[in-house]
Amino acid sequence: MNNDLNQIRIFCKVAQLQSFTQAAQALDIEKSTVSNKVSQLEARLGVKLLQRTTRSVKLTEEGAQYLHFCEQAMSQLEQGEAFLSDMRQQASGHLRVAVPQNFADFMASTIVIPFLQAHPQITLEVQQGAQNVDLIKAGFDVAIRASFNNIEDSSLIYRKIYQSQRVFVASSNFAAKYGVVSTVEQLRSQPYIASFAGERSDESFNQVHAQGKWHTLNARLSVNSTAAVLSAVEAGLGFAIMPTGMVRDKIASGEFVQIAADITLTDSVIFLVYPSRHGQPAKLKAFIDTMVQWGESMMQSNKAR
Repeated sequence: MNNDLNQIRIFCKVAQLQSFTQAAQALDIEKSTVSNKVSQLEARLGVKLLQRTTRSVKLTEEGAQYLHFCEQAMSQLEQGEAFLSDMRQQASGHLRVAVPQNFADFMASTIVIPFLQAHPQITLEVQQGAQNVDLIKAGFDVAIRASFNNIEDSSLIYRKIYQSQRVFVASSNFAAKYGVVSTVEQLRSQPYIASFAGERSDESFNQVHAQGKWHTLNARLSVNSTAAVLSAVEAGLGFAIMPTGMVRDKIASGEFVQIAADITLTDSVIFLVYPSRHGQPAKLKAFIDTMVQWGESMMQSNKAR
């Protein structure tokens, strides 16, 4: 049965006020529209719902029973709309976030804990290693994605929140043994510690795009763990490519050395990815705001140094 909610809404108002004129005024529509909608409802149901006279409007027995169900249905719809309104205004509910490999470990203390403390009615699920997951099919609200290029075309919203330079680094012991190299050819002759974010893409595995060309490096170890890459570099097993923000302190202390400093690498960029800018629930808005603030603070911190 094709229910017309507008017919039902008008019928309820007429029954409540026992007047077509007052119902029209309350709903801010024409009296003729009220009369036509009720007549259409009665015709569709094949039942007389209201007894009309020049002075009064009364429910029939069938109308009174039908009104009971209509009022319950309208009440449920109002509760549903109120629930959605609350979700848009109050940050609450379950939020699913897809992040690159290693990012969950990094964001636990800097993002997750402060976010949950600020929003006690939100529960958070963070799944790492889902760099290119289909948000809609997999049921994620938002994703954090790392890339080395700007996203030009997508059906999703890609919002850049952080950008960092990348550099070649090695331990001071490694540099003392192999020398501080300066060219790609020299880099190819040395062991390389390669990282990748869950999928062995060319950019993040054993190839690097620098100075407008692709270069294949000699990957001695390939691992999808930033902590493991850093440990390998510290142990002198090879050099690596890292965002400057992650190795600046180690370079300043002398533990790490920047090598091939004249080679310009593509920047590391972090995007927030979500389905739409419109109709966002408050929980998603809150998370987006938190991530944007985090990105801004990280960028300012990098500039300050």
